[in-house]
Amino acid sequence: MSIVTKTGDKGETGLYNGERVKKSDPRMEALGDIDELSSQLGFLQAPEIQKLQRDLFELGALVGNPDGAGNMTAALAALEKEVEILEPTLPPLHNFILPGGHPAAARLHLARAVCRRAERHLSILTPLPADALPYLNRLSDYLFLLGRQANLKNGVPEILWSATMIP
Repeated sequence: MSIVTKTGDKGETGLYNGERVKKSDPRMEALGDIDELSSQLGFLQAPEIQKLQRDLFELGALVGNPDGAGNMTAALAALEKEVEILEPTLPPLHNFILPGGHPAAARLHLARAVCRRAERHLSILTPLPADALPYLNRLSDYLFLLGRQANLKNGVPEILWSATMIP
């Protein structure tokens, strides 16, 4: 089977249920964000990152099938446990920080920003798989924490933002 189907040549694509939609459809925007997020994470080869990519693939499959059943409840619970474990290992945060630092941290912060965009695009869709929005919300928190951890592990100080930075 060829990857080339030509069915999308006129600006439409198919959902899992067979419905044809414009490639600019809000559901497709959200699916594109989820795909972009997984691709951003692909720069960071680690088992915990690949687990997130598998979760995102599942989320994409669920979002792409508005008639289907399924949820992100188990993935959300697992992610919440990871946040509970990771957060206490980092220095307390009393300021906003600027994204960046070590290349791995910068990639994680970029992935977090894409995750927030996916969350915004997903928030306007109905129906949604159960716990899809909380999953993305928690994932952005987790990616933020992983970015902080990457800087800490690599000895790169976080750049704190303060109002004095505004000219």
